[in-house]
Amino acid sequence: MFEGNNYVVDLFNRYTFDDHIYAILGVNYNLDRAEVEGIQEFSLTDPYANFVYISSIGLNVNAGLRLNLHSEYGSHLVYNINPSYSVALDEGYLKFMGSYATSYITPSLSQLFGMFGANPLLEPETNRTAEGGLEYKANEKLRLSALYFNRKEDNFVFFDNTLSQYFNASNTINVQGLEAQLDWVPLEKMNFNANYTFTERKGDNAIRIPKHSINAALSYSFSTKTYTSLTYSYTGKRLDTDFNTFNDEFLDPFSTFGFYISQEVMANKLKFFLNVENVFNTNFTEVIGFTTRGRNLRLGLSLKL
Repeated sequence: MFEGNNYVVDLFNRYTFDDHIYAILGVNYNLDRAEVEGIQEFSLTDPYANFVYISSIGLNVNAGLRLNLHSEYGSHLVYNINPSYSVALDEGYLKFMGSYATSYITPSLSQLFGMFGANPLLEPETNRTAEGGLEYKANEKLRLSALYFNRKEDNFVFFDNTLSQYFNASNTINVQGLEAQLDWVPLEKMNFNANYTFTERKGDNAIRIPKHSINAALSYSFSTKTYTSLTYSYTGKRLDTDFNTFNDEFLDPFSTFGFYISQEVMANKLKFFLNVENVFNTNFTEVIGFTTRGRNLRLGLSLKL
């Protein structure tokens, strides 16, 4: 057990050049200090600048720079740019989006000098992320979006279970995938939203990261006082580590359903609700060696005084 302190100062100012362009300039200072076999500390100074351009023709650009000045690891520049372009339609719009960002992650004091697997020879992680997608809004009742992402991670820090120590990985992690989302109002008092994520990760064993996952919710207001919803969640096949054998095993995919209903009896003051999770009492494993809750029921009230 050890004690530590973290001190953070952030100074910034916003500059407005005109109706279309503004910037935020600032500096962030961070000092980490811990008492582990003596006093261990490092400081981080980050001057940064962020620029925003909002045009009258649907083009928007957000770009930023940050210079990472670390007392132990020297200097490193990171940046990001996020352009988008919208086309107005009769009752909605079509938006094209993109982004490119780099990052630089230095090891923490606990990873460098802590009591559990510390390694003072750790080097910083670097990664870059690229995204591109579109969003379509037909009207106030329908919105669709899809986004492709691609991330590359180098020199990432991991904990070796066999040697019980932190190390920098020699391999590169490449992650790509797709996220899709739907928001739909099929009836005046009914709402439906759903999202799907596909993730493909190479370079490590992608612990507990499913390739496919789905979430959906259907809600309906019977009146201004009565509200109900049904939820659905699907988690696909994924790997997990059995720490009894230190072998990786595939976990079966699973689905769960939820139900919620509320009744207001005093306008904006008293509401009763019933929430049921895992309605069908599905058996599944999230983490090897740990049990999960079966059907869970909560009955309660909310009172505003």
